[in-house]
Amino acid sequence: MVAWLPLPPPEPGDSSRYLLTLSPKPRPLLQRLRERLGTRPTAGLQIQWPVEWPDRIRRVISRSGTRRRYIVPCYRYGECEAHGEAREEELSFILLDACDGVEFQEQPCRLIFEFRNQSCEHFPDILVATEGRTEFWECKRTREAEQFWIRKRAERLRALLEPLDMGYRVVTTAQLTSGAYVDNAKLLRRFAKHPITETVKLAATVQLHAAGQSTLGDLTQSLGSADAISDTHALIYGGCVCTDLSTRLDARSLLHLPQSDGRVPWVWHLFAPASA
Repeated sequence: MVAWLPLPPPEPGDSSRYLLTLSPKPRPLLQRLRERLGTRPTAGLQIQWPVEWPDRIRRVISRSGTRRRYIVPCYRYGECEAHGEAREEELSFILLDACDGVEFQEQPCRLIFEFRNQSCEHFPDILVATEGRTEFWECKRTREAEQFWIRKRAERLRALLEPLDMGYRVVTTAQLTSGAYVDNAKLLRRFAKHPITETVKLAATVQLHAAGQSTLGDLTQSLGSADAISDTHALIYGGCVCTDLSTRLDARSLLHLPQSDGRVPWVWHLFAPASA
């Protein structure tokens, strides 16, 4: 029998005292996007990128800051930190880092745009890139998102970014905290560094291919590895197997292999049905 469910120590949260040895890896989707867009202004819009890319266009963490700031350790593309100014940004970082097939950069650029014959500037909170979809996110409390200027700015930027095959989204607290996505993301990120052997991958693939689907508990039992519970969760984190993350992960969660015809990274399901 496999005991259910010993977990590694919890994440340290948003404490700025967390020390992380930074060793980021390349993010090819973001790099290709930057190369495609370049620095030339388009009609009514200019995107100013940081000198180093990917990197932040501005700093939000400083010793003299009086407002609360958020530092989230991220693991999917090496070890790095995501810095934010609001809880909604912190939640976004956790969700994005837990989702396979997603690349993101916080404080990615400065947008200079024309609105009602005036020049305006805006620093979007996050740039999110997946295969086939790229969006700027502005993270707001749900009631804030209804403010006149935020709605009108979003409408204007969507219209300006559409010819560039990019989107702009105001992401709200209600969307980020829907279902069990955040709790599941926090759980899966604990297994980000857990090594998965080819033997474990093959065993999981063979069972799920034969059965079509399996519960998390049954797959864990069948793997027979020394740390099968960690193996199963690391497989989910790595996108090797999939499940419905809108409900809390437990031994009864149904797992299946990724769809061969391409799949939408689960983070977009936060905005279903319009964007799923």
